[in-house]
Amino acid sequence: MVLLSALLFLVVMLLMVSSNLYISQLSVKSAQAAQQQLQLDVQALQAHLLQLSGLDPELLPDPVSALPSCPGTYAAWSDASMQCELVLFETAEQHHQYPLYTRYGSMLLRKRLQIPEFAP
Repeated sequence: MVLLSALLFLVVMLLMVSSNLYISQLSVKSAQAAQQQLQLDVQALQAHLLQLSGLDPELLPDPVSALPSCPGTYAAWSDASMQCELVLFETAEQHHQYPLYTRYGSMLLRKRLQIPEFAP
């Protein structure tokens, strides 16, 4: 009887230890996935900021919308000669091994000065 209760006690302890081990392994995998996602986020943000700093205004994608008048400090200039457009600039990164994806976007204001041509 003592041997049977000792064996039952050992089985219960083994189940408890194995469940704790399984939970800790899941925690490690979850932490690794979060770390990889964070690294991918940092890489995408660095790439986005690098692309923004060396951006040629003429190579921007098509505007999201053309504004009827320029906002804020350009309002005094925004008669017919100043044209403002909103442009969405996005950078996306995807991990090559894991299904991780991140994206950063910036809304840019592009200003163009249009000089009216006078017919002679």
